[in-house]
Amino acid sequence: MDVAVFVRSMNAGGAQRAMLRLATGFVQAGHNVEVVTLHTGGSFHTELSPDCTVIALRPKRIIAAVPALVRYLRRRRPDALLVTEPACNISVILAKILSGTSARVLIRESMFPSTAVKEDPHRSTRIAYRLAPILYRYADVIVSIASDMTSDLARWARINPSRITTIPVNPVVTPTLQAAAKEAPDHHWFEDTDIPVVLGVGRLHRQKDFPTLLRAFERVRATRPCRLLIIGDGPMRGELDDARAASPYADDIDLAGFSPRPFPYMANCDVFVLSSRYEGQPNVLIEALASGAPVVATDCPSGPRDILDGGRYGRLCPVGDVIAMAEAISATLDAPVDRSLSKARGSDYTLEKSVALYLEALSPDVAVL
Repeated sequence: MDVAVFVRSMNAGGAQRAMLRLATGFVQAGHNVEVVTLHTGGSFHTELSPDCTVIALRPKRIIAAVPALVRYLRRRRPDALLVTEPACNISVILAKILSGTSARVLIRESMFPSTAVKEDPHRSTRIAYRLAPILYRYADVIVSIASDMTSDLARWARINPSRITTIPVNPVVTPTLQAAAKEAPDHHWFEDTDIPVVLGVGRLHRQKDFPTLLRAFERVRATRPCRLLIIGDGPMRGELDDARAASPYADDIDLAGFSPRPFPYMANCDVFVLSSRYEGQPNVLIEALASGAPVVATDCPSGPRDILDGGRYGRLCPVGDVIAMAEAISATLDAPVDRSLSKARGSDYTLEKSVALYLEALSPDVAVL
């Protein structure tokens, strides 16, 4: 097939990273792939196969990309076009309708619409979800990444659940990840193996709830030597800097900024913590498992409970519960899950498995409205 993959950008974000990995996987499976984006470059560009062609549309805003997408579809006429993110989904659906082309459009939903329409800070996301009941039905294939998300999307977009394909396997574990996990982490704390390191990775945003992780760490630190390393950047950077400065354990807390390759930190930390209030399917938790990290995660909607198999592969704690999170961190430091078990669970989310499921979803046998 001639496959197009549309992403807003190739910068930090689990959705963008997943789509670029799928693009690489489609090439490896023998298909011709073009990655269509607003702008070239970005921190995830290096993960894209050199056999993928990159086409930049160059509008500054996603809604302004619709005319450029119409021209692209009429000129290139791909067999299939994959897209994720609500605003991008809406733009691609509009472009297909206006272009009159026959490309099979697959939209990938990675958030709970009923939550994101209230919680997501981006106005474009909230507007897109208001339009979903009108436009999502015109997609040829609709994919959600969790069964409970499928139910939420069906209710929100007023779509029959049978029209939605659930693919709970994100393209997370790649040879690049596995090789990077064997590298030495670039932080001096890992040179001192006597003091355990608690690790958090993600965008510094309200959704990820790093303030709860910081307070939980303080409770753990009050009882034993340990350190907290947070990898990521975002709008809550200033607030978290202030919280760190006010902490009695400020010297044991480091906000190290964004890294496109956090896997060496995951492989060498003593416990990885996902503190999110809500997720779609948290790739970072799968990455931590695949890197061999003992993990703790909030039992948030959705993903952690399924990924950890109800607690078999790591401890779960309630969302926003500082005491329960501190207890889970301490228990994991005392009795961590075997790292080989973590890696085995991570191997359930390989690029090859995910690509096979998306290609199956793109089959012409999939029902179209």
